[in-house]
Amino acid sequence: MHGLRGLAPKRSFWRHAQFDTVRVSLLKLAARIIEMRTRIRIALPSGHPYQASWRLLAERAARPP
Repeated sequence: MHGLRGLAPKRSFWRHAQFDTVRVSLLKLAARIIEMRTRIRIALPSGHPYQASWRLLAERAARPP
């Protein structure tokens, strides 16, 4: 949870959100996981209200340190 909050932009709502809000909004999703040899794809529902935030956090987490 600290890692997800740390990946959020500094002026983002997610940076200061409570853990329960992050868990319910971002982590408790009905998503389809597709494992390939070189990557993992996550198919989110088309009506998810936080798609842009989830995509940004996923892109930031995938960057090499």
